[in-house]
Amino acid sequence: MANTTFSGPVISKNGFYSTGPGNVVDADANTSLTVADHAGRIIHNDAAGAVTYTLPALNANANAAVAGDVDYNNKSNIGAKFTIVSSITKTGSLIVKVANANDIMTGMATIVDTDTADNMEGFMTAATSDTITLNGSTTGGVTHATIECVALSSTQWKVSVNTGGTGDLATPFSATVS
Repeated sequence: MANTTFSGPVISKNGFYSTGPGNVVDADANTSLTVADHAGRIIHNDAAGAVTYTLPALNANANAAVAGDVDYNNKSNIGAKFTIVSSITKTGSLIVKVANANDIMTGMATIVDTDTADNMEGFMTAATSDTITLNGSTTGGVTHATIECVALSSTQWKVSVNTGGTGDLATPFSATVS
């Protein structure tokens, strides 16, 4: 089925099903994520080695001068959601980063210490955070890590990380994009 664009809200009184092989995208190598290929789908990583995902640049207002708010070719990606799931303990880092120095991340990470029965730590982004690094140990990346990134505004990605970690747990957030 081709893409369909609506100019108003779509309402379902009984929910939507997202099923089928097109809902999971395997991405075991470095990938620049796109709205067309990855948003709204599960991005699955099951490679133990290092992999980097680059989020698309945020675009909050891309209306054409002549069409305005009813521009069906608008390239705004606000609201696009990327869900990354790693089903294997990483031996190389799983990195998610923004596309440029104008974009930042806001949110938190929850890391369950798999060395003990019931310890968990939380970490918040800093004002300049733009990268998530799960290293398979202290910053997470132990089996079944999930990272969600939602394009929130012209400069912010809302991020949420749920993962397991080992050792002296540490923040997975940093500022590395220049």
